[in-house]
Amino acid sequence: MPGSQAHKPVLEHANEDSGGCGRPPAAEKKHTSIFIIACPRPQVGKTFVARLLIDFLRLKGTDPVVFDLNPSGDALCDYLPGLAQVADLSEIRSQMAMFDRLIVDDAIAKVVDLSHTSFERFFTIAQEIAFFKEAVGRSIEPVVLFIADPHSVAINAYADLCSRLRGGITIPVFNDGTLKGQKLRKEFPFARAAAVPLYISALSPMLKAQMEKSRYSFADVHERLPPGIPIGLAFELRSWTRRTFLEFRELELRLLLEKLRASLPGLRL
Repeated sequence: MPGSQAHKPVLEHANEDSGGCGRPPAAEKKHTSIFIIACPRPQVGKTFVARLLIDFLRLKGTDPVVFDLNPSGDALCDYLPGLAQVADLSEIRSQMAMFDRLIVDDAIAKVVDLSHTSFERFFTIAQEIAFFKEAVGRSIEPVVLFIADPHSVAINAYADLCSRLRGGITIPVFNDGTLKGQKLRKEFPFARAAAVPLYISALSPMLKAQMEKSRYSFADVHERLPPGIPIGLAFELRSWTRRTFLEFRELELRLLLEKLRASLPGLRL
């Protein structure tokens, strides 16, 4: 593929300035995570989950690096115009810029909101340039948050990613706002403790409309009640946001625990 051939040499030196006497010991470094929000099906709430994850990461005090590969419709760049960078996999320069930035081990989280139309191309390019293997070699943790959907296209794509990705981890996300109570756990199995699915409860239609209309940040409503919303709905929104952020926090802890187990194979946790 032309895009991947042009990109290979760039990955080899993308982080060449990270060495030297100023680099802290590996034990002292904070690890870098790449979160890829993905599903080959449209209208499953990928951008909604990406917004939640980004706002959770922002609460830590450092904005993540965000790439929007879903710039049409309900896009991240509309909600986060100063943060989300639009990327286009059909343009070699844009493709190279995104993959080079993702591979930098700088302790800053990266988030990719992958559209259903870019799903296959993204993972094909990533596989051809050994992106996931390269990331793991740089102590970067690639995490695919796969939005569960009952269609066979999504179920088969999930199984394919779990079998072919080397180095990355694929985690199902059950968003009740789009699944509407459907039980799909058997269709999205997992074999690693760190891949326990995320569960996002449905946000009431009234509250979701408020969030979309006003462009509120979920990070903003985590600690204080949003203005302009009836007090009952405001408390409901804050409570829902805290529960949802707890899902992401527990995911972080599972990933950290797995890394600890890998570094201390004789330790039972």
